[in-house]
Amino acid sequence: MDLQKFLFLAAAVVFGLACRSFDNRYLLKLGWLSYLGASYLAGFFLTGSHVAGAFGVSLWFLLPWVEIVGYVRFLRFPERSEVKHRFAPSQEVFPELEELTEDMIEEGFEKVEDTGWNWGGADHFVRLFAHEERRAQAAITQVRFEKIDIVFSYVSVTSRALDGRIFTTTNYPFAPAMRFVPGQIVNREVHLDTLGEMMSSHEDFLDAHGLGQEDLEEADPENLASVIERDLGAQIEHNLKIGVLEPAGEDGVRYSWRGCFYLWFEAVKDMVRV
Repeated sequence: MDLQKFLFLAAAVVFGLACRSFDNRYLLKLGWLSYLGASYLAGFFLTGSHVAGAFGVSLWFLLPWVEIVGYVRFLRFPERSEVKHRFAPSQEVFPELEELTEDMIEEGFEKVEDTGWNWGGADHFVRLFAHEERRAQAAITQVRFEKIDIVFSYVSVTSRALDGRIFTTTNYPFAPAMRFVPGQIVNREVHLDTLGEMMSSHEDFLDAHGLGQEDLEEADPENLASVIERDLGAQIEHNLKIGVLEPAGEDGVRYSWRGCFYLWFEAVKDMVRV
């Protein structure tokens, strides 16, 4: 590879890094495309073969599969997770918690309870809220993976229809780890900046499905934790039934090979969507 090609390749990488440093979905996507272009050019410049360039691009899509087969496949999860009362983490552990809580209260939500559970080494802290007028519940969640030192947080708003359907708007940053149960409809908006934007998106989401306030169940603050525990159990049971999960020892589950392919496909969709 001569100097001109090296500089051209370096420019593509630097351009991608610059785009990915912005919190703008279009610049993020442009940065991702720049990475793919740089990978193609690296393979092509080194070998002079377009096949090698295409292989360089394909490596990005194979990386999630390596992690899934090499790590996730061997994880074991409890079939049931008990949602218990939790003390709130310190500001050092969850610095955004109080600011997000203030935003919730400004939107008319009432703080209900601090809860959480542990599922396969992923510790979940959840602060629950209810909005009786809007007939909605909300949650601020922090997920901490104990063994691999990964921490992230997200917010979700949920409305439950009288016909049993569940409508959730969330900025959860990753592809879903399991299939949703029938009747659970999720509006994933990763790039929402404020809770006000999320509430507007959630209202539009309900309108798109023809739901007014009179079509929603009233919020039940006293039983929110038990409702979440029931929802978690129903989702695990559903994924066992369709083969995404499989039994693994006494009262345990793990991802089946079908589940591994599901995770990989969702990860690739997320990469393409950015």
